[in-house]
Amino acid sequence: MSQRRYTVAEIDAVVPALARRFETVMQLRSQLKSLYTRLEDGGHPPGQTLPEGVDAQIIRDRAVFDGMAETLRDEVSAIGESGCVIRDVEIGLVDWLGVAGDGREVWLCWRYGEPALGWFHELDTGFSGRRPIAELTRATARPVAPAARDPEETDS
Repeated sequence: MSQRRYTVAEIDAVVPALARRFETVMQLRSQLKSLYTRLEDGGHPPGQTLPEGVDAQIIRDRAVFDGMAETLRDEVSAIGESGCVIRDVEIGLVDWLGVAGDGREVWLCWRYGEPALGWFHELDTGFSGRRPIAELTRATARPVAPAARDPEETDS
């Protein structure tokens, strides 16, 4: 099964929506961490069955936690539906498979907070190997000029 390749223009078209989704993800994660700590400190962390007769506030907090966790899962799923590979939810780092002008496959890389797609990296490197997207297009945008002839040369 072949994987779809994306263009810079296609990715730039979805960046505003992704930025909004990642904003929601960041807010939800912060709220969930806070609520989790409160529930855990109270002896009722998410994932454990609540005992009979537990305080109504604990029940409400758990319901809110469960609802926010579901919303977070939905947002992350919607981000993935853009065709990207989610590399790091905490910082909002995603890649899309693309093709350089010379035909090699590369990862087109965007991070939450960046206004547009501005980076790429090779398939075998990660975030630390990011290079400006201009390098990807510059190498293929220049036409190859024919070799200059020495005016002293003659055709024989």
